[in-house]
Amino acid sequence: MKTIKIVFVIATLFSLAACDELLLGEKEENTPVNNFEMLWGDIDKMYGGFAVKEINWDSLYDVYRPQVNDNTSDAELYTIFSKLLGQLDDNHVSLIPTNTGFPVYQSGIVGRLGTFTDFKLSSIKDNYIDSLKIYSGTILYGTLKGNVGYILLGGMEEGIGTYEKAFDFLFEEFKNTDGIIIDIRNNPGGIDQESVYIAGRFATETKTGFKFRLKNGPEHDDFTPFYEYTVSPQGKSQYTKGVAVMTHRFSISAAETFTMAMSQFDHVTIVGDTTSGAFSDMTSRELPNGWVYTISIGDWRSADGTSYEGIGFPPDVLVQNDSTDVANGRDEALEKAIALLSKGK
Repeated sequence: MKTIKIVFVIATLFSLAACDELLLGEKEENTPVNNFEMLWGDIDKMYGGFAVKEINWDSLYDVYRPQVNDNTSDAELYTIFSKLLGQLDDNHVSLIPTNTGFPVYQSGIVGRLGTFTDFKLSSIKDNYIDSLKIYSGTILYGTLKGNVGYILLGGMEEGIGTYEKAFDFLFEEFKNTDGIIIDIRNNPGGIDQESVYIAGRFATETKTGFKFRLKNGPEHDDFTPFYEYTVSPQGKSQYTKGVAVMTHRFSISAAETFTMAMSQFDHVTIVGDTTSGAFSDMTSRELPNGWVYTISIGDWRSADGTSYEGIGFPPDVLVQNDSTDVANGRDEALEKAIALLSKGK
């Protein structure tokens, strides 16, 4: 998931917080009805995805509000809230029902699928690479058959300083390879600035990687102007031979903005399955009963202005691994990426 760290974003959120009482109202008494009204009302004012997803939030109020009264139990309220939040179909939307024993509710494809069976790291370790080495907690590397370098990024939040040193080391390690695979399958994201820095280590020129805007008022179309993230060559060297970025449905958030940024360069091919479709930053709020929920508060777009929120960013080469093959040690998507780089793009 994504953390907000740029001054522009922080300033916007402080602005929202300063007028919190104006936008969101005074704190309500803890009753089932008030909890529903606050949840629905907060999302109505703060959620950034209504327009791009074409969600009629008012009609959902008409469906779910009559199901709540002052005698509604916690279990019933949890079920109603989960169904309501499920209509947003957003991996950044969740409900944490504290002190109830109920499980955390996760909206979006992550919540629907629960587990992903199209990727298994042990398959790569056992069948495709002589030695998978650990650079840091979320960075693994090695050389695949076909003289292709392999870098697995398990997140996007180790810090730019760490990534600078890591890619200096990795580019020296892979200087004689025919190409590099960046594997961001099972990557839950992190921080956009860091994903953009990593993309810059593969940049051949300065380009717009993606753009975003944030909610700044209570109406569904109240947003800041779009802010553009530019990707430019970073570090003391860049890798400009063939690169394959491997994605699937659990490549989320900052992993997806990384994918969008990398897709701007001709020597990069995106291979695998469509990403998760959860690009926006998120915030969290607490209801009168102590339950906490998270929602997306922005509108993220590709460089050409296309929204992939709730859809996912599509690969250049679609390869959907079969779960049975993966269980038996085969990674067809990885094989395709190796073949592309071994013969040259």
